[in-house]
Amino acid sequence: MRRLLPIATAAVFVALIGAGGVATARVMGRASSFHHDVATLERSWAADVGDGVPELSVAPLRKQLDASSYMHASGWSPLWWLDDGSGFLATMHRKTDRAWTSAVALARTRAEAAMTAWSQMELQYGSYVPAAASSAAARWSTQLAEATTPAAIDALASAWTGEVTVARKSATLDEVLVATGGYGGVPALVAAADRTVLVARGNNLDTGAVPSLVATLTASGTDATTTVKAIKSLEADLGALNALIVLDGRVGGELRSLDARVVLAGAHNAANAAGLAADYASLTTRFREGGTSARLESVASQIRSLESTVNAALTAAGCGHAVPNGRVIDVDVTTQSAIFFEDGCIEGSTLVTTGRPGLRTPTGTFHIYAKYSPITLISPWPKSSPYYYTPENAAYAMEFLRGGFFIHDAPWEPASGFGPGSQNGVNASHGCVHILTPTMAWLYAWSPIGTTVIVHA
Repeated sequence: MRRLLPIATAAVFVALIGAGGVATARVMGRASSFHHDVATLERSWAADVGDGVPELSVAPLRKQLDASSYMHASGWSPLWWLDDGSGFLATMHRKTDRAWTSAVALARTRAEAAMTAWSQMELQYGSYVPAAASSAAARWSTQLAEATTPAAIDALASAWTGEVTVARKSATLDEVLVATGGYGGVPALVAAADRTVLVARGNNLDTGAVPSLVATLTASGTDATTTVKAIKSLEADLGALNALIVLDGRVGGELRSLDARVVLAGAHNAANAAGLAADYASLTTRFREGGTSARLESVASQIRSLESTVNAALTAAGCGHAVPNGRVIDVDVTTQSAIFFEDGCIEGSTLVTTGRPGLRTPTGTFHIYAKYSPITLISPWPKSSPYYYTPENAAYAMEFLRGGFFIHDAPWEPASGFGPGSQNGVNASHGCVHILTPTMAWLYAWSPIGTTVIVHA
């Protein structure tokens, strides 16, 4: 029996060694399984970064993994007896999922911001947004729903942001171009404004806000909203300034016309001619002061008042007809007659024939700029036209408007064909003024180049 004791003890020892081996194998299996799962986790991180998860989001996880006691424990470390690391790995997987979810959410936020920017741009610019770009943007929601990775969503966000920028620039240019109306763009509008300001300043007129609006439009970095607002304001103010320049020109013309009447009054020794001249000089000074439309309208009112006084004085002197100074041919298309004036005094008169229906003689104030004697009048209309006429010879012709508008004799027209109603008869002209040949011979010699021609109803 004593000899069996050592044998039993040895058996127990062998059994203990066998159990320890099994436990050690189990512990080392845990370590191996942990490191296998770690490798899988690290591959998922690499894939996630490749799919757009920021490295900055993964770096803390790598650091936490590297710092864990599991990564530094040997395969036979007692750590594995107590813990297989599965809880730690589960936490790391959750954090990895959160990093992915966060990256997707951030990318979607960027993409949705681009979509919002597009919607706001369409609301702001409406029809100015290119139609093709609008059609493409209509598919953005579908494209976003189909994108599954942060990188894919970010790519959409980047592309859409660029498309918003391009479309906004195009829409802005179109809006600005349309806003400039007939000017055809900001540079042309600014150039027109500069020319207008130059004319206005030359006439000593108030330019208002036009210069400051031009400065706004030419300033660098001006946003589209400010540009369009400045364009609209400039167009309105430019219209007003042009109207002021026109008014200035009209009043200046009235003043020059008055000058001729005042000179005529002095030439014919009209009553108070010297006083009229002094009043005219005062008005000239006021006119040259320029300024605003109110000031010019005031001057115009005083011009009309003085003109009335001058005309009354001329009428009393016998030569007060309201025509420009110098030699004037005055044609009345209603009475089909003409009166010839020199310095407001009648030098002669005659019956005339003017343009027919559809080809009436143009009304207005003109000047003779060419004279021909003789002349052959040739129809500018083809034979198929109802206005065609065969070539006709005239002894005297004076052109007062380009396009073939003459005062000329008409040997083919009988003397009875002139006068009231003749503009609707068979001998009515094609826009010219017909005069009997004997009268036309005198008128041709009497009228120098530059003679004023007034045609009125």
